[in-house]
Amino acid sequence: MRINAGACTVVLNDRGEVTSLTSAASSKTYTNTSYAAPLLRISINGQVERPVSAQYGDATAIFHFGDSGVKAEVEVVNKESYVTFELKQLSGDGVDAVIWGPFLTSLSESIGESVGVVHDGEFAIGIQALNWKTIGGWPVELENLAFANQPYEDSKFEYDKSTAWPISEGSLLQAYTRDRTKPARRPAWNLKEVEVPALTGEDAQICGSKIALFGCAASEVLETIEAIELGEGLPHPMIDGVWGKKSPAATQSYLITDFSESSIEQAVEYTKQAGLNYVYHPDPFTQWGHFVLKPGSFPNGDMGMRACVELAADEGVKVGVHTLSNFTTLNDSYVTPIPDQRLQTVGVARLVEPIDASMIELTVDDPEPFRVSLFRQTVSMGSELIEYEAVSSAAPWKLLGVKRGANGTSAIAHESGSVISRLWDHPYDVVFPNIELQEEYSLRIAELFQKTGLRQISFDGLEGCYATGHDDYGVNRFVKRIYDGWNEEVINDASIVVPNYLWHVFTRFNWGEPWGVSTREGQLEWRLSNQRYFVRNFIPSMLGWFLVRSASDRFEATSPDEIEWVLSKAAGFNAGFALSADQAVLKRNGNIDVLLDTVKQWETARHAGAFTPAQQERMRDPKSDWHLEPLEDGSWELYPVHISNPLVCSTEELQPGQPGGSDWAFYNKFSEQPLRLCLRVTPSYGNVDASVKRPTFYTGGEYMTFDTEVHANQYLVCDGDRTGNIYDMNWNLIRTVEASADAPIVRKGGQTVSFSCKFEGDPKPVVSVKVITWGEPESVRRGATR
Repeated sequence: MRINAGACTVVLNDRGEVTSLTSAASSKTYTNTSYAAPLLRISINGQVERPVSAQYGDATAIFHFGDSGVKAEVEVVNKESYVTFELKQLSGDGVDAVIWGPFLTSLSESIGESVGVVHDGEFAIGIQALNWKTIGGWPVELENLAFANQPYEDSKFEYDKSTAWPISEGSLLQAYTRDRTKPARRPAWNLKEVEVPALTGEDAQICGSKIALFGCAASEVLETIEAIELGEGLPHPMIDGVWGKKSPAATQSYLITDFSESSIEQAVEYTKQAGLNYVYHPDPFTQWGHFVLKPGSFPNGDMGMRACVELAADEGVKVGVHTLSNFTTLNDSYVTPIPDQRLQTVGVARLVEPIDASMIELTVDDPEPFRVSLFRQTVSMGSELIEYEAVSSAAPWKLLGVKRGANGTSAIAHESGSVISRLWDHPYDVVFPNIELQEEYSLRIAELFQKTGLRQISFDGLEGCYATGHDDYGVNRFVKRIYDGWNEEVINDASIVVPNYLWHVFTRFNWGEPWGVSTREGQLEWRLSNQRYFVRNFIPSMLGWFLVRSASDRFEATSPDEIEWVLSKAAGFNAGFALSADQAVLKRNGNIDVLLDTVKQWETARHAGAFTPAQQERMRDPKSDWHLEPLEDGSWELYPVHISNPLVCSTEELQPGQPGGSDWAFYNKFSEQPLRLCLRVTPSYGNVDASVKRPTFYTGGEYMTFDTEVHANQYLVCDGDRTGNIYDMNWNLIRTVEASADAPIVRKGGQTVSFSCKFEGDPKPVVSVKVITWGEPESVRRGATR
């Protein structure tokens, strides 16, 4: 059977195997013949079976499976740029899953594990799941086929969750659908095996499993997928009238801050000052499950949030919120005072002996559910939650160290034979809904967006949907229900869960967190590897979250050079990012106006396509620093910048009798220029009353002295002239002083920079100096990228 899958000719032999994948234009073959590659496989009781014969009609293919006697009828529909395959009938018993492919190709240069597209820069082949019950990947409980054990070190996902994967001399493409009408035991999330209950309805059935297969020029992948979305009724989200995967607005950066009904106006002003269009609340809910807004911040509930949205909209700003998807807090009414019987369990047992409301020893008929290692040890019995410490090591099986009426529930009597269910929990101190209850979460989130007009969301914690036991189907169903409830376009992303079907829903992914490390170090390799993932999966690029900090015992307050480092990487990758700061930090930091204006200049230039490809390539280097200077005509000048490591002067390292000072070797790789510096005074052993007086710098035969006192936790900054600005630890300007002379000249090449001062206090403080040099400016004008 010859099939036209867009620009790719597919040939199936009489055994149902794909024997040729050929470019219709060039006749170049992309077939990997190392192993047989049937169009369809089936799984029965853990065994994978491929067809022994196939029959073909004009629009059908019938596959016969010899060992089981199963017959599968597939409808084949040729479209202009792709072909669809849909399982219409399945005769025979016991089929647990049908598997599309894996299709084997010789393409290996780019393997998009989530989008399901592989290419070599010239030609691409891809598959798309066409409904939410068709899952990109491989059933997790099955052994990998012999050719599918090659590692994919750069992949974000394991093999079972990947629609594309490398193999010897090429790649594979795969998808599957389960029979969910019967209960099963299989791995789920982080547990080796759980009971998965049966589902009802059309979605639970294998028939209806459907994929699209296509081949096209590598440059036409997005156009082809867009045609599939439109032709097959897949989600096709738009941003400002443009498909989300093509819209420049998909990489919009945004401000994360803790606004409230009373502070939304200030949050919007900060957002506009940074030239951004979205402000995003990181933690608006007092409960996850019913998603109740915090009454202290939103005393008018949903209507209070709506008022925030409307105020922001009047200023041209959209509002978003962060969620933890189906994570359910213990204070939610799904949990207390009466737990919902649809909370997800990892297993159930029965009570062997009756208990009254005071008994603290429970005998059960099966210890296994209670041995599973999770965060909490909580069971549900009717309207009561019970916590326990351990399970007896031998029969009769008893729960030991029992706490009755846990988490605000009431202890009651229970009869022998009562069901006792171990709840699935998580270190975030949450539990999870089953797939039925999860529907209510989706409806509530959709309702919240309908009522308030919210326009951005992150499905953080989306992996919690795996607790249902229904793999990516549970994820697809949760997100798609919400998507269907939106009245307007909503920019959305998620945690590291990207089913092939939801690739069409998600706008982007903003992975990368800043917690506990400096700006330049926070998950740097992870952020860079994400850019490779985004490129090969045709996803708009994002760099993750970055903090604006106030000074603390561990970190300095955020400085302009830190922000410009972030912004230059964003420009280099043409990636958006999130700038995260509580409003208290934004008010406390004295340089916030400078920081936000800097964001505005860089983001304006990025969205205007002002950076050349050569500039972008150099800015992607994580070791590089840059400064963007706006000009009056609306263009910019881009300066390469070198910031030295801190040059330290400590009295503990001085020889006896040596005055306070240091001689530092310094190399200037740029042309000669006036000395720019940032001096920091740090207290020793907590002596915040210490200081330095008359800091003096000498190089190239020239002295510059500031006749002033700089206290511990203060900075002295000189930008290459004779003016010094003294700031507190949060960059609030304290005073301006004038030096004894113009800044000395730093020559090109190696030299010595000498420093001296008078140290005050006991113990004396430590002085560190960063020397900053700039290279020659480069022109930055709108449209240069294009």
